[in-house]
Amino acid sequence: MKIYVINLKRSTDRRQRVIDNLGNLKVPFAFFDAIDGRSTLPDDLEPLLDHNHRKWFRSRPLSPGERGVYASHFRLWQKCVELNEPIIVMEDDFLPTEFFTSALAIVPSLIDNRYEYLRLEAQDRGFSPIESDGSYQTVLWHDNSKGARAYAISPSGAKKLIDGNRRWLCAVDNQIGESYRTKLVCAGLLPYAVYNPADFETTIQIGGKTKVKVVFKLTRELYRFYRFIRQVIWNQIGLRQLKKSKTHDF
Repeated sequence: MKIYVINLKRSTDRRQRVIDNLGNLKVPFAFFDAIDGRSTLPDDLEPLLDHNHRKWFRSRPLSPGERGVYASHFRLWQKCVELNEPIIVMEDDFLPTEFFTSALAIVPSLIDNRYEYLRLEAQDRGFSPIESDGSYQTVLWHDNSKGARAYAISPSGAKKLIDGNRRWLCAVDNQIGESYRTKLVCAGLLPYAVYNPADFETTIQIGGKTKVKVVFKLTRELYRFYRFIRQVIWNQIGLRQLKKSKTHDF
């Protein structure tokens, strides 16, 4: 399975660390040159930004950096569909856990057979178990809106993300997590393959956040509750779907 690591060409320190870490593990991968959010997005992506929704229901427009990250992931979803094969998408601010190679070994047998998406990094939110072989467990994350550092995606899953992201309403990790929009079941693999070392600040997400008006804070909180209810309902539907189709053995 192809691995693509999103990286800005100018982020040479990050690039070298990825080369060192994956090289030591003898894991083949390719860099995907990130789209710099400080400049104008490509012509086909710029119209997807929904600034009005952002202001009214998320308090502020996407920052330049958030636009760049979103565009980079979106391009890789398109690439997954074009290749017509599952891929692993990673951001360059990761470190591999001791389970990295063994986790990657199990992913091809899971992705696209039953799972269209598998999160491969830690998540501190609650989950419901799906299946386990004793050494690995798949789970349904109740809230998958924090981080998009590493995940496997199938062509059908990538198409759902593309079709469900014709309006960019929030940061890409938040929008992946709001899976009631795309009907993509956000499953995860335990133990984690990667973690966030927290010693590098992001280089793609550059750009300050503006002060939020009181009226936008109010609409934001009301909309947050609406999203919570919709996500709870969708999680129950998604979990039933996976358990009903439980035909795959590790």
